[in-house]
Amino acid sequence: MRKLTYKELQAIQDSIRKKEIHAAELLAEIYDHYISHLENYSKKEFESELENLDQKWSYAYCHKIQHELNKNINKTIRKTQWSLIKSYFSWPKMAFTLLLVAILALIVNTLSWHLQVLILFILPLVYIVAFSIILIVRTRKKTKDIRNLFGKSGIWVRSAFSDRFISYVALPLHFYNLFLNLPRVLGWDKYVPDYLVNYLSIAFCFMLVIHSLSSYEAWKLKSKTTLV
Repeated sequence: MRKLTYKELQAIQDSIRKKEIHAAELLAEIYDHYISHLENYSKKEFESELENLDQKWSYAYCHKIQHELNKNINKTIRKTQWSLIKSYFSWPKMAFTLLLVAILALIVNTLSWHLQVLILFILPLVYIVAFSIILIVRTRKKTKDIRNLFGKSGIWVRSAFSDRFISYVALPLHFYNLFLNLPRVLGWDKYVPDYLVNYLSIAFCFMLVIHSLSSYEAWKLKSKTTLV
């Protein structure tokens, strides 16, 4: 095993850039594989071995792996978060769930509509936005090295796991616009009884809080092994 020269490392990087991969996780894996493989060969064998690696890790093959990586990440996130959400309906977290529902019901039945919107919707949504920003900043720090190596060729290098995880975290923002803002814009809210609005407010806020808490727990679990 030998240490590769700067020129050889540049040749590896140029070769991997041509594959136009944007997933930082996959780029790091391929780059490490290339280096560990080529360190076992002499300078005379470097070019031929690099060509062999390029044939094995072809453009089509790399993009197939990237596609499979994205699918597996989606499954992993859904499975992890759903497992955490289910835990809120079993003891001892069930006690917290019941207390949360009682507090939400109390807020809806005693406070004015404007205070309800502030406490039930605005604060959780602010938390989700702030949490998403923190995830983006942390991901950029974790992917800085790999972005410096491969991001100069015009490819937007980013963490595939972080992209999909942030999409899941921000999902309630779309529901907020769809179920609360859109009916007001269309004037549908006038035809909904007040008691039904209260029940919907409790249900939506409950899901919002559970989603926020489970997202945070999922991040704590996955941040140890992923670029998020």
